[in-house]
Amino acid sequence: MNGNFPKKFGQVFLRDKNTAAKEIKYLSIHDNDEILEIGPGDGILTDILLSYPVKLIAVEPDHRFYESLTIRYSELINSGKFSILKESFLDMHPSNYNHIIGNIPYNISSQILFHLLDFNFESAIMMVQKEFALRLVAKPDTKDYSRLTVNAGIRSNIKIIANVNRQVFSPVPGVDSSIIEIRKKPYDIDIKKFDAFLIKIFTMRRKKLSTILNYTGPLSEKRPGELSIDELLMVYSRI
Repeated sequence: MNGNFPKKFGQVFLRDKNTAAKEIKYLSIHDNDEILEIGPGDGILTDILLSYPVKLIAVEPDHRFYESLTIRYSELINSGKFSILKESFLDMHPSNYNHIIGNIPYNISSQILFHLLDFNFESAIMMVQKEFALRLVAKPDTKDYSRLTVNAGIRSNIKIIANVNRQVFSPVPGVDSSIIEIRKKPYDIDIKKFDAFLIKIFTMRRKKLSTILNYTGPLSEKRPGELSIDELLMVYSRI
């Protein structure tokens, strides 16, 4: 394809095959695994993934990339090894995969992450904006610790496994990126109700819990951003 890339959602495209191979290596693929690729674009990850003995499903909303990949991999599509869906990942019904991978658009990273967590998978490898990655793994009482950190941490274990210089993307973005690994973990609370609690306290994060919630229990003199996820869950259970 030519260089007239869509600007929608802040999408940029990886151009370094070594970085792409590194991302895929982090998946720890086994024979016959079923892998979902989010937004293959012009196929830098797709090319490598299809060299493995796996079944690959890609979801691509841009008609130009969808048509290009459909033509390029017509034989593998006919064989059943590869299939490509012309839709947004955000519109996909959650399903089961061994692994999920994608270099995701910066502007909808949060939406993609939380929709991803509705799927069942062993591991997911995502390329995201470095700033977003730092917010996901932030510690309490730091500037990056936020409602996003807590919501993601309730449902998954996330770690940054590599940082990627902006120069390996086209068009070159104004920020660097990070490769993150996501592994789901069990939780036993109503996520929507807990998120409503987080919205309330993190919009007033400089105030003490006693002021925000009229709460007098343990940790009442702490501010929201000072509390770990376990401590936030404890306070939530008492109000």
